[in-house]
Amino acid sequence: MKRRGTPATLPAWWQGWPARTHVRRWIDDLVLSEDRFMERAARRDAQAAAGASGRKPKRKRMHGAAPPPSPDELAAFYAAKVNSDEYLPNGMISTAMRAAMLERRLVTPERLRMRGVQ
Repeated sequence: MKRRGTPATLPAWWQGWPARTHVRRWIDDLVLSEDRFMERAARRDAQAAAGASGRKPKRKRMHGAAPPPSPDELAAFYAAKVNSDEYLPNGMISTAMRAAMLERRLVTPERLRMRGVQ
C-alpha cells in the first residue's frame, strides 16, 4: 500500500505483526483496498458533519415491522395494567390515557383512584 500525506506516528497497539496481519486479512478476506477504505472514511466524515449541523439522520423502519398500535389498542393495554393487581409505576398512565380509558369505559374512576392514577 502506498502512504498518502505525511507519515504519522502510529499508536503502539497498531504497530508490528498484529497490525500487518489485520491489514492483510482485510485485503485478502474482505477484498478491501485503500481506495475503498477512503470511500468509507469520507462517507463516515460526511455523516459526522451532518450530525454536527444539528440534523439527525432519519431512522428507517425495519421491513416487516408491525405498525404502531392504534389508540384503542393502547387504551386496552393500559386498562389491563390498571385492572390487574400487578405493580403500576407512578406516572405510567398519562392524563390523556386516563381520559381515553374512561371514554372507552375500560376502567372505572374508582379503580383509577384505587390504583393511584390521578
